[in-house]
Amino acid sequence: MRAWVRKSLPELVALFSAGGLFLTGVELLLMGHTEGVQLLAPLTAFVGALLGFLGLVLRGWGLAFALALALLAPTGVFGLLQHVEEGLEARPPAVYRWADAEEEWGKWGEGEAEKAPPPLAPLSLSGLALLGALGLYAREG
Repeated sequence: MRAWVRKSLPELVALFSAGGLFLTGVELLLMGHTEGVQLLAPLTAFVGALLGFLGLVLRGWGLAFALALALLAPTGVFGLLQHVEEGLEARPPAVYRWADAEEEWGKWGEGEAEKAPPPLAPLSLSGLALLGALGLYAREG
């Protein structure tokens, strides 16, 4: 088994990264990540998955598909910048202030706060695309 894994490692890496990109795209669609510039993320994920799967099927074009996957990687950095910007605009979940003269603490702004997007999540697209590119690049003939 170990010999087969060593021999097939580039294909396995490319296959698992393509599958990861596909599942990331599905998850983004299920989360409703489709408004405006957000649509770029699931599109990138599905295009990356397609490029990875095609690179595995069309052996002679592996290098071209690896380069195309590498060119998709900056999309994750763009998403990171978008998430950081949205996170800075989001209000904190709650701010404490004096509620009344009896010196009780109360929460101000409950229910008004926006949930900040996870800042590093878009980098999964970059990582999976680069991993798939390495897998396709490392394949033999």
